Amino acid sequence: MLYYNPKSFDEALKQIDSLKDKDVVILAGGTDVVPKLNARPERSGYFDKPLVALENKAVVSLNDSGMNYIKDKKSEIAVGAMTTMSQLLDSPIIDKVPVLKEALNVLAGLTIRNVATVGGNIMNASPAADSVPALIALDASVVLASIDSERTLKLSELFVAPGKTSCKGNEILKEVIIPVREGKCNFIKFGRRKAESLSIVNGAAYANMESGICKNVVIALGAVAPTPLRVEAAERIMEGNIVTEKLIAEAADVAADVVKPIDDKRSSGDYRKKLVKVLVKRALTKVCC
Repeated sequence: MLYYNPKSFDEALKQIDSLKDKDVVILAGGTDVVPKLNARPERSGYFDKPLVALENKAVVSLNDSGMNYIKDKKSEIAVGAMTTMSQLLDSPIIDKVPVLKEALNVLAGLTIRNVATVGGNIMNASPAADSVPALIALDASVVLASIDSERTLKLSELFVAPGKTSCKGNEILKEVIIPVREGKCNFIKFGRRKAESLSIVNGAAYANMESGICKNVVIALGAVAPTPLRVEAAERIMEGNIVTEKLIAEAADVAADVVKPIDDKRSSGDYRKKLVKVLVKRALTKVCC
């Protein structure tokens, strides 16, 4: 297995482009990748068979690539993919989007947040990633770069399956673009305990209200489908209508009907559906009332 540590973003792009004949693992903070590789390589998603054709494997670390920054662009915030969760929590710029801090405060523990990166949390493509529903509710986009080009797409459109994104083999997640918008946003997480717990269900809601009418709304959920999910059917219930308890309850019912949770070690699918209803009611009440 080969290991590379490029010293700039451009060098990283060139390095990945030169490894077209290899199976490339992009290393960010490594808080998810490294434990999987160490524990059971054949089950990690990075090595399909243990100790087979390791000469075709390559790890490219982005730790020295210069992709660690938070830039205030007034109407939006640009966050480099290698920015750690602790850096986001400590940044006064991120105070403009407080829901992101709500989500990151319950993501793992301090030691993990000091190393884990926003890009790694996104590209790991876990359905239960805590940062993702908050970012989707904020209408965040991601910039994917290759040696030839860059493209931008909505974060909600990035995920295709558990552990898989639409990022091409020669692309790197460069940065996350977070709009700064009027309105309120709220994040909620349900776990088996309050500290350092994977989510049973998580989610966020955003709403922009005008004279009691919901002008714009986003409802995003995690750990209830193969990918983080924007619940557009529930959003349509809310948009353009005067917000009442009955309307919020109707949207919560729709959200619970849309999700497709599984049974696993943390929860049953039926319980997750019940939690979705509770979460959506609470989040919408917070941002709409």
